[in-house]
Amino acid sequence: MINEISEYLHSFKNKVMEAEQILQECEIKISTYAQKLEKQSLKKEFEENFYTILGYTYRLEDNKQRLFYTFQEAVYAIDLDKLMRNDDSLKLNSIVYILVLDSIIKEYKTKMVNEEEKQKALDTYKIVQDRQAKENSKYHMYQN
Repeated sequence: MINEISEYLHSFKNKVMEAEQILQECEIKISTYAQKLEKQSLKKEFEENFYTILGYTYRLEDNKQRLFYTFQEAVYAIDLDKLMRNDDSLKLNSIVYILVLDSIIKEYKTKMVNEEEKQKALDTYKIVQDRQAKENSKYHMYQN
């Protein structure tokens, strides 16, 4: 199923789709994939990655933009993984981006935010950002 998801996302490589178009053409497929992944407990397995990417999407307030840019990022990540022949990253990105896109679509359609999920995503993203800042400060220390 991972190959099917990655091929599906990759099929949009040379297309730019607005949020409404993504909903019309992809909502059912993304939802179906997300349900299958959740049944296989893959959302739980990749929970930190899911919350990191979801937290990253919350940098944009407008849900239309969140859907548009996250979809584009998903396609780009899958394309890059295929070019680099990075199967582990391809699996990770296929799973995580489908789950994140499903979450964004649900929020977009219902206009309701899962506040608990949002807070966990923002907290996880902040932890990752803090970790990166620490690493960057070490690197800059050596440059002086």
